Amino acid sequence: MTTEIIDYKEWLRDNVTLENPFSASSLRVMMKNLLLGRNYRLLTEQNTRERLFTTYAWLLDIYDKAHSTYGSNWRSKLLDDLLQIENKTPDKRNLTLWLLGLTKKTCSNLDICPQDYVEFLKETIQYCDKLFKAIDKEEQIDDAWLLFMAGHATLNIRGSTKSTIGKKLEKSFAKTALTLLGFEHNKNFWSNIERDEEVEREADAEVASKRGRIRIEMGLISSGNQEVIEDKISRVGPLGIVICDKLGAKSRVYTTAEHGRVKLIQIRNNQPLVELYNYLISKVDIKMQEPPTTEQEIQRRLDALPDEFFVVPI
Repeated sequence: MTTEIIDYKEWLRDNVTLENPFSASSLRVMMKNLLLGRNYRLLTEQNTRERLFTTYAWLLDIYDKAHSTYGSNWRSKLLDDLLQIENKTPDKRNLTLWLLGLTKKTCSNLDICPQDYVEFLKETIQYCDKLFKAIDKEEQIDDAWLLFMAGHATLNIRGSTKSTIGKKLEKSFAKTALTLLGFEHNKNFWSNIERDEEVEREADAEVASKRGRIRIEMGLISSGNQEVIEDKISRVGPLGIVICDKLGAKSRVYTTAEHGRVKLIQIRNNQPLVELYNYLISKVDIKMQEPPTTEQEIQRRLDALPDEFFVVPI
């Protein structure tokens, strides 16, 4: 049986808002939302949900074809078909694992290799059949197995992109913001700085000031991870800047920053570019550009930047 029910990639491209959330155009959209103080995660969540529902539809098609071809033995026969494919696409590799009720990370944790797949599936089917017979639900085995597959597809899809998107945005935010304020990269500001003999901690950016350099750290962290921001405050030193996504209502991070003479800028429900401008203008020698504040102006200024600002390797 062929698993090419539909062209999965083409289907995603036609039905998902951010088909490639790592593309320059997608990251530019999310950057605009950050600069406007909005919740960029709503965009990635929409993307994730669309990918999930499209994947569920694909799995239903796979099941319908496999069940009509092989009957009740569809799980073992489908695995046989998948194992015979020599050069599997990422989608086929994922489908193989989801059929087993696994993800790549779970396989690694359980030390399961491809040679174990057939026996692992056999044991799982035996356990499932025994359980559903004991609870008198044998007619629901296939439905439960589809939920089993969909659950692991959900783990796979939810875990694979969001953290990487956040890291890419962190690496490009400071560079983009400083450029919009009139700084020149590798002339009066530097980004993604490695640690060296002089400074033992890496930094997301440094800005040339009248008396040296001001360190900048990014933390697109939600309100439940305040300890990460605390650590970044200790990294930048006095007069440094920490830019974060959102702080909890009872957070003491502002107090920590004040004690360390660190400027803390929250993105959410704020104008982070304006706040960064106001903090730096008296500390640098260059003539800074006034920050764009309207959505139209921010969009225009972002569109004028090259794609390299948003395509950042991790």
